[in-house]
Formats: sequence, structure tokens, C-alpha cells
Amino acid sequence: MGTTAIIAAYNEEKTLGDVLSVLTRSPLIDEVIVVSDGSTDRTVEIARAFDVKTIALRENAGKGYAMRIGVDNAANDVLFFVDGDMYNVSDEHIATLVLPVVEDECDMNIGVRNRGEILNFLHLKMQCGPVLSGIRVMRREVFEMVPAPYQARYKIEAALNCFCSRSGYRQRHTVIHNLNHVIKESKRGLFDGLVSRGAMMREVFLVLLDLHVFETWRTTPTDEAPVPEYDLFE
Repeated sequence: MGTTAIIAAYNEEKTLGDVLSVLTRSPLIDEVIVVSDGSTDRTVEIARAFDVKTIALRENAGKGYAMRIGVDNAANDVLFFVDGDMYNVSDEHIATLVLPVVEDECDMNIGVRNRGEILNFLHLKMQCGPVLSGIRVMRREVFEMVPAPYQARYKIEAALNCFCSRSGYRQRHTVIHNLNHVIKESKRGLFDGLVSRGAMMREVFLVLLDLHVFETWRTTPTDEAPVPEYDLFE
């Protein structure tokens, strides 16, 4: 069963090359797709320097829809979503995430960065807060269970968790050690980073209410997801 790694990237020129170096040499990855979500830096140029499929959205569409475009262009049925702002990615990290899905031990494997024994226990065992990691491997049908309105922007991770569980698919949480990422405040500056983080938290809070309390998805007709204009480089 082949695996496609998908990176939805917005202005990730500082770290994207290192992530791609690891993914493109991994024997567990059969295809790599970079979806530049309207980036204004060298993200597209760096991606095109590697032997990967590069999709350049002409305008910023948000993370969820960028992921959707990656899925639409993926040749394989195991999807490995990777953050473009990670560093210290290793072959061990890839194997820990990909193999449980490829070997049919679960249908979605969510990679959770190590926060120490106490915080890991509270987060994963006691379920204190949602698991919203963007690093996850899944079968294509898990992604396609998510209705189009819930694929938008930062709604996607919470929606994947919800619809995966409600549809009877098997989820796993895998703690990943020694994997770091660049925080928003470092990438965008303190003020813009805090504003972006606040907007993300607000959107996640509202979608969690919708998914688990109001459950409007049960009665609202499902619209088709918008298809942003993009340029494809293979």
C-alpha cells in the first residue's frame, strides 16, 4: 500500500528544505506533494528544487483546503500529513507514524510531540484538551469522511478526530520524541503570531462546540468544497 506525504505550507522557506530532504529519501514514502498555500516567500522555489509534486495556490485558502488539494492530487491511499515548519525530522519518526497504518494496526495515527510524562498523561489518557496535531497518517477514506465545511482552515484536525471516531475507524496517538517546530510568534513576529494563534484557538473552540454540542452537521446539507486556483509543477 503506497504512501503519499502531503505538506500544506505557508511561507516555510526556512524549514521546508530539511523536511523534504528526509521525506524524499525515506523508503516508506512513495510520493511527496507540497501545497503552497499562497506563500509569498521562496516556498515554491524550494519545493521545486526537489523531486516532488508542487502545487502553488494562487491565493491563501487556509490549511484545510490546502490539504484537500493535496489529497485530490495524491496517487496513494495512505496519506501522511506533515507540517512544513518541523525540524529534526528523522527516519525513525516517519516509521513510527507510517507503519501502524500501512500494517493495518489503525486507520489514523496522530503524532503528538512529547511534552513530558505528566502532560502526556493529562492530554492523551485523561483527554484534557483536544488532540490537534497536524502530523498524522491516515487512510484516504478517513479524510474523505469529513464534510466540506469542516475542511476549512484550522477546523480540519478537530473534524478528522470527530468523524473518524463516529465512523468507527481506529485511531491511535503516538508520542514523538525529539521533534520540534517553529512557533507562530517566531515566524510572523510576536504581535502577528499572537493574533494568528488567537484566531486559530477561536476557530477550533467554535468548531468543537459545533461538532460535539450543536452537531449541525447532522442536519445541514453538505456543500462542495471550493476549489482554489493553482499551478501544478510535476
